[in-house]
Amino acid sequence: MNNWQIIFATVVIFGAGVGTGGLLVNHVENVHPRNFHRPAPATPSTNSPVQASQPKPPRLPEILNNDFTEKLDGFLQLTPEQRAAIGKIIADGQGQMRKAVQSVRQDARQKIRELLTPDQQKQFDDLMKRPPRMPSNGTNSPALEFAPTNFPVAH
Repeated sequence: MNNWQIIFATVVIFGAGVGTGGLLVNHVENVHPRNFHRPAPATPSTNSPVQASQPKPPRLPEILNNDFTEKLDGFLQLTPEQRAAIGKIIADGQGQMRKAVQSVRQDARQKIRELLTPDQQKQFDDLMKRPPRMPSNGTNSPALEFAPTNFPVAH
């Protein structure tokens, strides 16, 4: 393989990475828009049958996000009382979500434990007592619940 083939292969791989990264950024921006724009007021027009587009209703996790109050305020010009009441509703919803997730997690652990032998159950219980580990690779990947002791852990 001569030098030009190596250079060409490197450029192709780099270009593919740039293209993939651009597509990924475009996808993330379309799925999770960062700006919550107020729609233009609908003005009746006899010349154009096109209606002003209405914003899509937010998904449930967005509603229970603290930033949702700010988005609503920008869109609806909330009063301070409304902001406080909505903040309380969001906080209560987050608490309910935490309890629900905790309940589902506990139920799943119990079902897994029932499938194990007594020796495996003891090891499983020990694993579940360990504090959760956070990812150290700088990504948004979910945290590992445990790291098996017989496998090396890279840091």
